[in-house]
Amino acid sequence: MRDRKVHIDTVFSSWFAVSLVSSEAATWRGLKTLVVISLLVNALLAVGFYATYFQSAQLRDQVQTLTDQNRDLNSQLLTLKQALEIEREQLSYYKNQAEYYSRVSKQGAVGKSLTGYARMSLVAVRTVGSEFSVSYEGVILDSEVELRKGEGRALINTEPKIGIDMQTSLRTAVSVAEAVTGVSLNATDVVLTIRSDREVEIVDGPSAGAAVTVALIAAVQNRTLNPGVYITGTINPDGSIGKIGGVMEKALAVSKQGAQVFLIPLGESVIQGYRPVKTEPIPGFTIVTYEPYEINVQEALSKTGSPTKVIEVANIHDALDLLTSS
Repeated sequence: MRDRKVHIDTVFSSWFAVSLVSSEAATWRGLKTLVVISLLVNALLAVGFYATYFQSAQLRDQVQTLTDQNRDLNSQLLTLKQALEIEREQLSYYKNQAEYYSRVSKQGAVGKSLTGYARMSLVAVRTVGSEFSVSYEGVILDSEVELRKGEGRALINTEPKIGIDMQTSLRTAVSVAEAVTGVSLNATDVVLTIRSDREVEIVDGPSAGAAVTVALIAAVQNRTLNPGVYITGTINPDGSIGKIGGVMEKALAVSKQGAQVFLIPLGESVIQGYRPVKTEPIPGFTIVTYEPYEINVQEALSKTGSPTKVIEVANIHDALDLLTSS
């Protein structure tokens, strides 16, 4: 009986040992399976993370590219608006000139030839920058008006090469000078010489018409012009001074020259400017637009510390009084 009990105990112990080994083996297999699954899940998560990261980087690059393109397009739009303003004023000027000269032709007996001389600074606007980003800058040009015995010709000379259209303005200046002074210039050649310290392309030649007219009248009447007074504006056949573009750029230019007074066309002491406005409709994507706002030319100059006084003038008589006063 005792031997049988020992045998049963041995069998039970063997069964328990085998069961324990089997349980441990199953546990290890389970752990191995869990480790493998964990590694696979981590690998998939890592792949997903890096894929998302690279996609995000690409999206950031695309957003930055779109932002840069938007900024460049808005800059070009502002440039086009400024160019359109100048072109509109010049087209209006040329239209008035064409209508005037189609109705009126110079008549009368040959008058006495004259000699005379006057010097005047012209204020104009030139383009600066590349073809993709163009802005405007005021520029000061020296000019001389000479009266010589001749045949009523209006001649223009530039030193060095200056891209400026003054032929129509000079002929109108001659007509207005004759009306103001009562002196015929049909036996006198008018020679306008424009000088610059460099070659430059001027985009609004007609805006120097008022200055040339004043210089021409001064040459005829032997009057002295005040070098501290500058003027910009087109000249119309009736002697009125027409509007121009680039007023603020010109005001800054004459201010740097130390101008005491800057004469501008009537109604242009307050002009329209454009300022950038940034919006961010989605994170990382910035849109820049330009909104119009009013600029008071006198106040803008004063903020720079400039003592230049801005005065509006309606016609050549008002300008002449201010330009020949001490």
